[in-house]
Amino acid sequence: MLNQLMRKRYPSKQGRLSVVLVCCCLSSVGVFYPATTAAQVASTPHSDYESTDRSDELKADTESSATQSWLVTPTLAADPKLGATVGGVIAYLKKLDEESTASVVGVSASYSDTDSITASAGAQLFWGADAHRLTLLAGGAEINNEYDDFLGTGQTAETKDSVHAVGFRYLNQIGKSDWLAGVQGISTNYAVGADGYIDGILNIIGLSGFDATGLGLVLQHDTMDDQRDPAGGHLLPLHNMAYREGLGGEASFDVIFTDFRWYHSMDELTIGQSKRPTVLALQLKGRFTEDAPLSGFSSVTLPGYTMGNYLSEDYAHVLLEGRVPITQKFGIVAFGGVGCQFGDDIAGQKINCSDHTFPSVGAGISYMLKEEASVLIRLEIAKGKNDNEALYLRFGHAF
Repeated sequence: MLNQLMRKRYPSKQGRLSVVLVCCCLSSVGVFYPATTAAQVASTPHSDYESTDRSDELKADTESSATQSWLVTPTLAADPKLGATVGGVIAYLKKLDEESTASVVGVSASYSDTDSITASAGAQLFWGADAHRLTLLAGGAEINNEYDDFLGTGQTAETKDSVHAVGFRYLNQIGKSDWLAGVQGISTNYAVGADGYIDGILNIIGLSGFDATGLGLVLQHDTMDDQRDPAGGHLLPLHNMAYREGLGGEASFDVIFTDFRWYHSMDELTIGQSKRPTVLALQLKGRFTEDAPLSGFSSVTLPGYTMGNYLSEDYAHVLLEGRVPITQKFGIVAFGGVGCQFGDDIAGQKINCSDHTFPSVGAGISYMLKEEASVLIRLEIAKGKNDNEALYLRFGHAF
């Protein structure tokens, strides 16, 4: 009976909130309002002499307005496990120097049809010609889940999760090379509550809440030609997170991450007046744990799957995506991949990739909101195995 309970899928709120927070602070969003426009500059009273002298200044102000904007958009997600979630993001986009990628600072909030609420604030900052990169995030959530057949018991149940998290990552370029190195840290605090014997089941399988604080090192090789919409190059980050009781957490364990991303521009497939090439993108991603509690296990993260529905010690996937611009603004995307779990599952049984594979396919449309800052939005649908499927309205590419 216990094995049956453990094999059922239970959402890991720690992992899912981390993804939400990162997406919020890294995302660029919808309708934008320039802080300074050329019309405003031109309407400023000045003499003929000043207008001649300020032509370069006017041009600079116009270019500055293109990378200094308020961005506002709604958000949307829907899948069989979490239901429908709607929300919004407000962000500010600005270049900290002319040679750097535009930085983003933003806040977001969402509400689901299970009366769940999430809110977060984040920033992704670039300066010194992208030699310095800082990501900050903070957020919280009150998440309600409704189950018709809770963990295979045949009983209905409602659980309430309270989540709080803060995190950071700082990277610094090594000399004039394509290598960057830095540090990262995260602190999460969440609790799962349920009524009656349901709460006892959660405690038995180790999913009744978790506090974790960790620090890690990051080494990254980056040859991408654009940080948000790359058409060539690759990104290879290697990083770890050492969660320790001495830092204030409840357990000591280690996590190692890999996330290789490769991009190839297919100029011969440029369509119509898009002026942008078709791009083939590849991701090889892995998460590997050592001595992790169940709540620190790795989750399937392919499109179409809910974060935390499948847990194991280790996980890896390969994902291939085609990005085809149709016009200057619109494009289509299509993707497919497969993931696998290995190591121990939450029942303590050894599993391997051949028996625990997770296919994923999907397609959608993209819209370029702000070309000079590579700010885009995607509406897509993804399908996994069994009843795993989802609809996303997301900012930027998944990788």
